[in-house]
Amino acid sequence: MKHLRSIVLSLAAVLPQAGPAAAQADFLSCLQRLRGEAIANGIAPAVIDNAFAGLQPDMRVVDLDGKQPEFSLTFGQYLRNAINEQRLQMGQQKLAQFAPLLAQIERQYGVPAAYLVAFWGMESNYGTYLGDMPVVRSLATLACYTRRAAFFGNELQQALRILAQGRITPAQMKGSWAGAMGNTQFMPSTYMTYGIDSDGDGRIDLWGSMPDVFASSANFLRGIGWQSTLPAQIEVRLPQGFPLERADEVTERPTSEWLAMGVRAADGRPLPTTTAVLVLPSGHKGPAFLLLPNFKAVMNWNRSQLYALSVGHLAQRLAGGPDLISTLPADDVPLRRDMILDMQRRLQALGLYEDEIDGLVGPKTRAAVRVYQQRNGLPPDGHPTPDMIERLRTARP
Repeated sequence: MKHLRSIVLSLAAVLPQAGPAAAQADFLSCLQRLRGEAIANGIAPAVIDNAFAGLQPDMRVVDLDGKQPEFSLTFGQYLRNAINEQRLQMGQQKLAQFAPLLAQIERQYGVPAAYLVAFWGMESNYGTYLGDMPVVRSLATLACYTRRAAFFGNELQQALRILAQGRITPAQMKGSWAGAMGNTQFMPSTYMTYGIDSDGDGRIDLWGSMPDVFASSANFLRGIGWQSTLPAQIEVRLPQGFPLERADEVTERPTSEWLAMGVRAADGRPLPTTTAVLVLPSGHKGPAFLLLPNFKAVMNWNRSQLYALSVGHLAQRLAGGPDLISTLPADDVPLRRDMILDMQRRLQALGLYEDEIDGLVGPKTRAAVRVYQQRNGLPPDGHPTPDMIERLRTARP
């Protein structure tokens, strides 16, 4: 316990707005609770106290938790940030460099090499940035100061389990602001569940062993639903007059039904025989995509639709596929959080939205927007724009 008490000496400087006494009690109490949970889960007190020694909260991670780009960029902006010529060229070099290893992993796990490299590129720019923030500090801060306390508290428990197994030291355990680690940025729970010692050296090294990195990534994807060599998504063209409400991100139809509605692959190739949902990430003015069953696995890796679409597009480009065929709308702009909050409140007042007022445009918000658009003679693409929000402000419950 002496280690826990030592951390509070500088909390007044870290959290001056709370006052020295409040800061001291708040973080120390939280760490004591987390320590008790870890001991109850069978982790030795010495391991916990070593990990918590000198620990101070890092309030930068709390700020970053509220500013994730998945919620503040348009699809076009996100895609341009995620995929550029340098990332494409480096990815193709990595595909060639690790071709025999990737082929072996693909045979064993059924995940195409281009997708493994695409995840690697998206997560750490092919290992050029693995993150330099202490994982225990980040997770403890997020577990004590964010609304996702239960999630980050569990991840902290898993990080302590990794330390208890002697696989890495607290000083070596560095990663992103959210506690993700290694070349493909595994959270500690993912590391514990899906990590593979593919090179047989007795440890799972996601920082320096590419056999471990690729095998663990493929094992993770297979474990969360990857089932075949089909792509995760296909860009499509919609016929004139297509009923946009069918692009609802939810309704799964056989591709034969989409074909009967006039939906065609944008590059002219035949659609595979499977099921798919239709999405319009930039609204009716932008590209349309059929999301195939493997898209669910990509979403299970990261719950952001923009991230998942970008991974799928990068994988297709690395495999020799074309860039987007449809044009991204030039007038698509990101919405400020205060605009989204206001929109959700007004949709709720109209009886169209019943979920949390959180300032995030998720599937339930888009569904409510779609109903509002249908009722008001707007293209029902579920894509809110500043003009639509301004019109909503004039609506009466």
